[in-house]
Amino acid sequence: MVRLWMASLGGETLYEEDLPGCCRRDAASAESSFDCPACGASWQAPLPVEPEECAFTERASDRERKGAA
Repeated sequence: MVRLWMASLGGETLYEEDLPGCCRRDAASAESSFDCPACGASWQAPLPVEPEECAFTERASDRERKGAA
């Protein structure tokens, strides 16, 4: 399973295998976040992203179909 980790202070998101070696050891056993005792970096799992609904494929509600304003 490929996991992503995001720097807690923002900006950087890395795959677990791309983390610095000291952080990678702790990432393997972490669930949602961890602080690296060697370098002090804080990492957290990114929030899941849900795709937005497409207005072209969305089904119009009954009210919209009847033309109610």
